[in-house]
Amino acid sequence: MPAFSLRPGGADRRIARIELSRIAASPYQPRRSIDDASIQELAESIKRFGLLTPMLVRRCTAGEYELIAGERRLRALKVLGWTHADAIVLSAYDRDCALIGLIENLEREDLHYLDEAEACRRILHEHGLTQEELASILSMSPSALANRLRLLRLSVETRAFLRESGLSERHARALLKLEDGGEQLQFAKLAAQSRWSVRQLEAQIAHSLNAARAARPELRLIRDNRLVINALNDTVRQLKRIGVLASSRVEAHGDSYDVIITVRRPYDAEN
Repeated sequence: MPAFSLRPGGADRRIARIELSRIAASPYQPRRSIDDASIQELAESIKRFGLLTPMLVRRCTAGEYELIAGERRLRALKVLGWTHADAIVLSAYDRDCALIGLIENLEREDLHYLDEAEACRRILHEHGLTQEELASILSMSPSALANRLRLLRLSVETRAFLRESGLSERHARALLKLEDGGEQLQFAKLAAQSRWSVRQLEAQIAHSLNAARAARPELRLIRDNRLVINALNDTVRQLKRIGVLASSRVEAHGDSYDVIITVRRPYDAEN
């Protein structure tokens, strides 16, 4: 597979006037949702100034095309009732289409960070790039890409809420300190409702984690006590096996236990 390039001449390209109904949606569109209001605004702009930036497409079969970049433009043109429009036709591989679509959306600066992370993960999994190679193509550091991909460790429910709430990427990173998906969602909702800054969210999460760690020794003590009680009960059972008349009982007293073992004296043979 040839190396990816966005430089002029990096791929065969030409401009053609194409019937909009013959352009299929891109399977590599990184955006999860597109606001109808923004489509209407773009339609008004195109109506006033014309289509300033052509869409990018590639030919699939004779007379049929697949969109690479420009879904908002395609929707706006259909709102205006256009039937044809100029488009740049590229000769591109699947990987290049995915990369072009992602980069085109990144340059608009309003792509949600989770959409970007999911698009990057898909490119990595489906097209054999390393994180270092993809980071170089996207002009970001490998650590920045790794941090973006790490956000996908958040639970599905938490990621869905992050999209709706408008919490920042730094808020999302703070939630990664919580392993439980339910806790992640709980703190995300609290952060949105209380309008916490990133530092406030980090402080609340740290307080919760410290409280949980402080409770662990007590839980460990309870487990240790149960181990001791079970060991003593095993001893009583062994005594019974060899004929010793033994019994045990446990009495709980708040934060302590009394284990009482009773060994009876054997009866005299004459009794």
